[in-house]
Amino acid sequence: MIRLFTHILILLTFVSGPALAQDLAVLIKFQVDGSGFDGSKVTIKENGAVKQVYEPAKGKMIEDLSFDKDYMLIFEKPGYITKRVEISTKSVPEDIQGEDLDFDFAVEIFEQYEGVNTVIFNQPVAKWFYDTQEDEFTYDTDYTKSIRSALINFDKEYEEAKKNPPKPDDAALKAKQAEEARLAAEAEAKAAEEARKLAEAQAAEEERIRLEEEARLAEEARLKQEQELAQQKELEEQQRKEAQAKQEEEEQRLAREKAEAESREAKAKAEEDERSELKAKAEEEKRLAEAVAAEEKRKADQKAEDEARRKADKKADEASKQAEAARLAEEEREQQKAALEEEMRLAEQNAASEAKRRAQLEKEEIEKRQREADARIAEEERRAIERAAAAEKRKQESEAKAAEEKRRFEAEQAAFEEDRRKKAKAAFEAEEKQKAQAQAVSEAQKRDREAAVAKMESEKNMTVKDAGAVVDRTEEVIKEANRTITKVTMQREHMTYIYKKVVYNWGGVYYFRNDTDVTKFVFESESSATP
Repeated sequence: MIRLFTHILILLTFVSGPALAQDLAVLIKFQVDGSGFDGSKVTIKENGAVKQVYEPAKGKMIEDLSFDKDYMLIFEKPGYITKRVEISTKSVPEDIQGEDLDFDFAVEIFEQYEGVNTVIFNQPVAKWFYDTQEDEFTYDTDYTKSIRSALINFDKEYEEAKKNPPKPDDAALKAKQAEEARLAAEAEAKAAEEARKLAEAQAAEEERIRLEEEARLAEEARLKQEQELAQQKELEEQQRKEAQAKQEEEEQRLAREKAEAESREAKAKAEEDERSELKAKAEEEKRLAEAVAAEEKRKADQKAEDEARRKADKKADEASKQAEAARLAEEEREQQKAALEEEMRLAEQNAASEAKRRAQLEKEEIEKRQREADARIAEEERRAIERAAAAEKRKQESEAKAAEEKRRFEAEQAAFEEDRRKKAKAAFEAEEKQKAQAQAVSEAQKRDREAAVAKMESEKNMTVKDAGAVVDRTEEVIKEANRTITKVTMQREHMTYIYKKVVYNWGGVYYFRNDTDVTKFVFESESSATP
């Protein structure tokens, strides 16, 4: 099955290089299985006749095929199976023959073995044609299906012969080659006969068209002769109508120019209004941004002031609490001292006899209690100091937090101001850019008008000879109620001319170049030139 597809390998990719005008470029990818290209050749037949023979040195070649032709491409090499590909370039509409319709395909030929039936290759392995529904070249799938079974049988025989190649039999091989040559000759003869019949049919059709053209020209000559008498009578009226038509065209041209000028002025005014609106919008955005910034700054200042007031009140409360604690401790010491003095006085009055012993004991007790009181006082002072230190620490942390919040607010305010400044700068630069663009457009329009005026002035005195060679030619036939106009546009290197042939139903014929009367000879000689 793999080899089957190599017989009819179709690659639907477009050729990268451009084709010649009105030609179809086909990229051929040719491959010889297990060998080089020595001794191989590719034959191109056009309508049954040999057009060209290649002796390829590489596997890729590009062939330019003409439209409305039948082609047969034959790929062969001594000792290898010959393959054929048929291409029909007919049925392609003339208006798209210059478009990119190029395609490519690949063909591989294989070594020929004795005993393998290769009759299937006396006919094409693929047929290409233009598909009018898909608007592209494609291969005939119905034809491919019709030879598919024969190709599958060939593959089986070929693989068997390749595995077990038969011994050479010169007589049988020569007979087979003769049979294949006979069949190939019959196929070529058939193609030649078809081409001959086609050529005869085309010649007959061309003869019929020629006779019809001669009859039509004779009829036109008779009608012209009959109408020459009426032509002289109506000539003056027609000339008046032509002059009136020219005047109307000139008035229409002036009206169009006036409308274009008014349109340009309206556009310029609209652009100016748009710029003014954008400027006012930018100023309003700037004012709103400044108002928002001021409001946010006021809120931040109020917040900082409230926080500072709260911290000061908290600090005052803590200081008041510390002072109250110190006062209570002092009062407790005074009371204890007074109590001790009173006890000493009573002890001296009540125990005079035992004064020394009891006094000593009491003194020791007093000193003990004094030490305990001093210890309690010292503990209270230590705790007061720790509370003060903790309050100071909280104060420092609060101040640090307030400083951090202030720094963050200032950073946010600075970022806001920077963003506002950038937006204002961007709006200003956009406005300046619009002004520059408007000025550039205005200057470009001015240059275009000056160039158009200069071109009109130069074209007034330019002859057809000075206009250079023909670059492009288009022809158009316009049929009206009382006349037929043949309009030919000739684009030369330096100027474009419009030729008109006006044929009236009553027989009058007039010729013009850029709406100026010319002779028939001038019309025919100048409008018939080709690029």
